[in-house]
Amino acid sequence: MSENGWIKAAHVDDLGPNEGFETDVEIDGETIGLFFINGNYYALGECTHEQGPLCQGIIEGTTVMCPWHSAKFDITTGKNIDFPSACRVTGNVSVGTNDEFESLPDCNTYKVKVDGDDIYVKKN
Repeated sequence: MSENGWIKAAHVDDLGPNEGFETDVEIDGETIGLFFINGNYYALGECTHEQGPLCQGIIEGTTVMCPWHSAKFDITTGKNIDFPSACRVTGNVSVGTNDEFESLPDCNTYKVKVDGDDIYVKKN
């Protein structure tokens, strides 16, 4: 851990525009993913559905879709904007109607700073 709680998470060359990157950093047991969107860096935790790696998801604008069950989150705020395409109604994963979907909390966001060519993250 670096000064004042900042943790080195990546090098700027580790991710390009509109890409996600899975870091080796864990904060409170959660793997941190980085995103480089519209010239800004963002750090998110895991999907709040089943802890899927959001940084491996499909990125459209400022939205990322979890690669596991397709829940969508706003990269800039962590806000959940769409539920998984699969839900647990009877203990099995199956496609259901909107009222059967699990309600999802927003995912965790983390502070990001760039110092030289290094990207650091910190718990909010």
